[in-house]
Amino acid sequence: MSRTAVLKVISPSGESHRYDLTRTQYTIGRAVADHRPDIVLEPDPQGWISRLHCILDYEHGRWWVTDHARNGTLIERDDTPGGPQAVSGRQMLHHQDTLLIIGDMADGDIPQHWRLVYIDADERTLPAHQWYTTTTPARLDLPAPRSRLRYDWVASRAYRVDQTGAETLIEGLRPKGHQLLRFMVGRGRSQSSDEVACDHAELITALWGPREDWPVGRTYDNSDVAAVVYAVRKCVEPEPGNPVVLETVPTLGYRLHIHHAR
Repeated sequence: MSRTAVLKVISPSGESHRYDLTRTQYTIGRAVADHRPDIVLEPDPQGWISRLHCILDYEHGRWWVTDHARNGTLIERDDTPGGPQAVSGRQMLHHQDTLLIIGDMADGDIPQHWRLVYIDADERTLPAHQWYTTTTPARLDLPAPRSRLRYDWVASRAYRVDQTGAETLIEGLRPKGHQLLRFMVGRGRSQSSDEVACDHAELITALWGPREDWPVGRTYDNSDVAAVVYAVRKCVEPEPGNPVVLETVPTLGYRLHIHHAR
């Protein structure tokens, strides 16, 4: 990582905080009893903010944002016509991009936003219109193409889809593996996203149900989820020791890269 980038966080009331982006990943959202994101947006009196609202991560020399919120995240750029746009999937951040997250609704219908301003320490990230129109992605350090997962809900079959679009049927998945993939793909479908991150708590509930339904004397924790993920990776990953389809999100849970049938 080169010189430290900065995220300036401004609350709807105008209070400002500065975060030096010295790590490679930050979770942003609302704090709850069993989860506290790296950057907490509070207070949240009307419940607009998700506990995992979005993720910032550093890869291939660039900072990226991925939206995971039920109420969405907007991105505002000076050179983008039409005003703020919804963050879709995983998008690269450019110097002075501003993420907008609703934190309050004044008078019932006027949104008051948190403003998260990204400041590139090198001030060398290409403007958005240059990034999206270039025909030489290798020169701009685009992430390497990755494999993704497609799940056929009707036939209950999973396929690994490589960067050329070729599909490989995944064999050997056990029932819990299917349950994990079905849940995460369903989350991605509901968010219209090709990437979805789920924390340990929601994966535990997805796999074993709410705590009150567990057998007497039996508990489930992060290690149980990790065991299911390990078994799934042995089936779906080109290289299980270097996962690119089902990734670990440190301190949070796991992220699945999804291929949706078009």
